[in-house]
Amino acid sequence: MAKAAQFEADDFVGAKPNMAPSMAHLSLQEELRGSSLALNKRSMVLDEDRFEEQFLRCPVCRERFDNDKLPRMLPCHHSFCNSCIEHMYRTATEHRNNFHSSIRLPISAPVSAVNVSCPTCRANFIATEDNIRRLPTDHRVVQLMDFVNHTERYTVTFCSKHSLQPLNFFCEPCVKPVCRDCTVLDHKEAEGHLVMDLEDALAKYTPVLDSAITEMDGEAVSLEEKRIALEAVTGALDKIRESLLDEVKTCMARLRQLLDEREKALEAKVHEEAGKEQAKLVEKAALLESRRHTLLEQSDRLKRAKEDNNVEEMFRIHQEVREYRAGPPMRIREVDDGLLTSFSLNTRDEAMLSSRINNFGDVTSKVETTSARLKSGKSGPLRSMSLR
Repeated sequence: MAKAAQFEADDFVGAKPNMAPSMAHLSLQEELRGSSLALNKRSMVLDEDRFEEQFLRCPVCRERFDNDKLPRMLPCHHSFCNSCIEHMYRTATEHRNNFHSSIRLPISAPVSAVNVSCPTCRANFIATEDNIRRLPTDHRVVQLMDFVNHTERYTVTFCSKHSLQPLNFFCEPCVKPVCRDCTVLDHKEAEGHLVMDLEDALAKYTPVLDSAITEMDGEAVSLEEKRIALEAVTGALDKIRESLLDEVKTCMARLRQLLDEREKALEAKVHEEAGKEQAKLVEKAALLESRRHTLLEQSDRLKRAKEDNNVEEMFRIHQEVREYRAGPPMRIREVDDGLLTSFSLNTRDEAMLSSRINNFGDVTSKVETTSARLKSGKSGPLRSMSLR
């Protein structure tokens, strides 16, 4: 009667829905009433996921009810979140504006009234926007939400060997939680198994577990510190790499400079030696030309004396020519003997230098104290090796 009066006060128009509580809600109320009476006597095992899915979620959007999505109750006693109910009303309004509704509204119904259908039971209600805003909050669901939020949660682990048997015991020699059937079949005390209550085992071994957790947490912190130190060493190795590369480039540049200087010296030597030999050949060519010129001149004088029948001049010139040619003949070895002075590059040390260059320089590693290097940048070598 109270609910009926409440909906009449909300001015729902049209036929009043059946206000009789559904069997599901009556069963739920009886369960809650029976549970509240027995809460002080026994513990209640609750499948939280199934309970939440059935009672604490909106049947339409499947989202959990909360302060922003309060459960609102339709006249048929089915509850939905306020967002979904508003969406139902908007959909009904669009349907009314676009199509003719199959349900005729009463003449007394407001112009803005629409027909809203419950998604669960398909009951139809004629309501306005003001009615939708004033739908009552389903306090039963709110109480269930509060009950779940303030109830301690326990996880029940069942035996993998014996179905639906909770692990309530602990076998010390096997270091294994067991169920009641395990204590009778597989972990008999007569066979040397020492079985105790699981809570007693937890109380006994919790300090051991806490100590192990403390040790593992401490080791994790130590490992993290080592990881950070390794990152610092990795950064230091990057700087060492750059420094070594600069040293290699500087050393090779010095060697290239020496090679360039030696190349220039050899080129100058080539020019010098070839120039000297060329000067000798030019000098010999000049002597040849001078002798040829002298002979041609004496030949011309002799010819003229002969043409003039100057006997005295002819014999005098002939005597000069005989005396001039009486000396040793001019020999040019490059022509007469076919001998030519040549030059070659002496590379007798090339193989040795190539071997030395191929093995020139190496990169040596040395183990250092990282703490000193990281803090002050100085360290002492502990062990060295060569990497070629």
